[in-house]
Amino acid sequence: MPLPNSTDCERDAVLSVRDLSVAFGETVVLDRVSFDVLRGEILGFVGATGGGKSVLLRTVLGLHRKTSGTIHLLGYDTDRLTDDERMGIDMRFGVLFQQGALFSSLTLLENIQVPMREYLDLPQRLMDELALLKISLVGLSPDDAGKFPSELSGGMIKRAALARALSIDPDIVFLDEPTSGLDPIAAAEFDELVAKLRETMGLTVYMVTHDLDSLFSVCDRVAVLGNKRVILEGTIEDMLHSEEPWIKAYFRGKRARQLDLAVRGMNSKASGTVNESTRLTTSRRSVRTPR
Repeated sequence: MPLPNSTDCERDAVLSVRDLSVAFGETVVLDRVSFDVLRGEILGFVGATGGGKSVLLRTVLGLHRKTSGTIHLLGYDTDRLTDDERMGIDMRFGVLFQQGALFSSLTLLENIQVPMREYLDLPQRLMDELALLKISLVGLSPDDAGKFPSELSGGMIKRAALARALSIDPDIVFLDEPTSGLDPIAAAEFDELVAKLRETMGLTVYMVTHDLDSLFSVCDRVAVLGNKRVILEGTIEDMLHSEEPWIKAYFRGKRARQLDLAVRGMNSKASGTVNESTRLTTSRRSVRTPR
């Protein structure tokens, strides 16, 4: 399917949103929101619960109608696309919804093949091979291909949903709370997986998250949604130096300090263990040394 010609951009903004407003009746949810997602980066999107992050994501994806503003996705103004052109753009992004949103009546293999069936005309054998490749890519076993969502753990569901999002090799993936509901180990492994896929596939990632660990470990930049608009967009360092009350409370508040203290404590213990080991080794050597 042919795509419209794209205009050249400086460090490509894969997604560029300007003055976006969304309202439901008289209730304004988003008011003149502006931000960019740059090619090859992982952008973390944070904000208070109920602050409009999911509405913003769904509006960018075309699932909610905006009141005003512009959305340029992959270099194209989404307001100016024909239906066929829109379908061509839709093929170039993938989505991991909250809780995975897998079809309960389909196996893992069949779930991953949904986008292939929707947008491509491929023989079944090739779809099976591609789906198995994606299963392996996200760290699942080929033996899981025939399982239904009810037979998968929470972490496996998130990986399966990611495999479906990557089904037809998108340029950008949208992840909505990808580590919510996962234990710390599974969440860290998922973050590592996202970072690895970004490097190996050249992905751009838009990640809605509340997970401080994810923000610190894998995100190149962070955008903060507050008071119905983006109040700050920048690096973690920018967040840590901000005096805006909500940002300060989020990144330098009690929970953030507890995480920092825990890490410092573990590092201190590790350093102490090394120092003690060195002291004991030195002591033992001095005992062995003949006079």
